[in-house]
Amino acid sequence: MKNQRKLLIVALLSLLISMEEGCASMAISLFYKKAELPESQIVRNIQYSNLPGSDPIMNRLDLFLPKGKDWPVMIFVHGGGWNEGDKDLKVAGADVYGNIGRYFASQGIGTAVISYRLMPHVDWKTQVSDVAKATGWVYQHIREYHGNPKNIFLAGHSAGAQIASRVALDASALSVIGLSPHLVCGVIPISGVGYNFLNEETDQLGKDEGVYQTLFHKKKLSKSLRRKLSPIFFAKQSSPPFLILYAARDQKEIKHSSQDLSNWLIKVGARSQLYSIPKESHKSTILALSREKSPAALMIVFIKTMDCSK
Repeated sequence: MKNQRKLLIVALLSLLISMEEGCASMAISLFYKKAELPESQIVRNIQYSNLPGSDPIMNRLDLFLPKGKDWPVMIFVHGGGWNEGDKDLKVAGADVYGNIGRYFASQGIGTAVISYRLMPHVDWKTQVSDVAKATGWVYQHIREYHGNPKNIFLAGHSAGAQIASRVALDASALSVIGLSPHLVCGVIPISGVGYNFLNEETDQLGKDEGVYQTLFHKKKLSKSLRRKLSPIFFAKQSSPPFLILYAARDQKEIKHSSQDLSNWLIKVGARSQLYSIPKESHKSTILALSREKSPAALMIVFIKTMDCSK
């Protein structure tokens, strides 16, 4: 009887795993379209930080290069709840983030797809520092690849959107490594959450999903820490322009967080555009970023019209 129960459990687990893989394969076949870019236009696994304490694996980026010169550059920060993911993510065999790099480079926008160290192995400050260092590397070296260091854009999805926004809004993130906080030309956070941890809805979401216990080893966060974590409170009139995107099928907390960030930026006198992406969910939006229509089209227009070199 015990052996029969074990076999039944194994069979059920195998069925669930195969169903998940089948769903992933189906989503890829429906929404993923491989972007073409010659391998000669891709530079892989550049270590963007050699400072003491850096991780030689996680502190890396892949660079996707357009033809020509003086093109703008987008730095893309992956999501994963602050504790998962990397630039090499594959779903059902498809390289999701690499495809974004290839697509945008094929449209004349250089793209650096980065990895960064993950919580709880490092703290949130280290993640902000990693993304700032990657931004600094691009600023200091992109001219060597014929890009324009005056037209650098930060973009990210989910947790990556929160970190990218923090680097763009908190002047100390770049100034602590000797760079001007004004080197970021524009910001594109996509389906981000955690822009304002003081918001009761965001705070409750963190508690309900066990984020605080997993990442901070606490059941709840103090008010002072939640404020420090929130990019929204670093916004000011001189902040770079934002194009804030969220999926129409995102959780309500994510939609409200995006709206809150946009409203706050406008309130302090900064520029912000806010768009809901029709028909997309939190996960399918990632695949939509390497297709011709929205949201990629919105991002391309934003980047190409926001020329900070003038």
